[in-house]
Amino acid sequence: MTLGERILNYRKCAGLSQERLAELLGVSRQAVSKWEGDAAQPELDKIVALARLFGITTDQLLLGERPNPGPPTEAAPEKREPRWYLLGILPLAVGAYLLIRGVLQLSAVSGLWEFMKLPEFLS
Repeated sequence: MTLGERILNYRKCAGLSQERLAELLGVSRQAVSKWEGDAAQPELDKIVALARLFGITTDQLLLGERPNPGPPTEAAPEKREPRWYLLGILPLAVGAYLLIRGVLQLSAVSGLWEFMKLPEFLS
């Protein structure tokens, strides 16, 4: 498989048109067409950009190499990210508790105030 065929294959796998690929790389659609037809070769910076865009290595793009999975290893334990956001929830929970407690106390005090006014109303 030639470089042009690999570019064409990766472009189609990425769901890109020649025009869109050209826009992303800052080249003309005709340049992409020439690359895919093996009438021209992309410059080095474009090869690097193509590899990054397709999520592959430059070796995979230039040489058609498949990534070497390496020897099988024991599955490493999955590292979990620290859950720092939980520390942000704590002040929110405390604030909500204090707000609710304050509202309840305020309603209790205002209810007591109304109760204290009641004997005046009766007289």
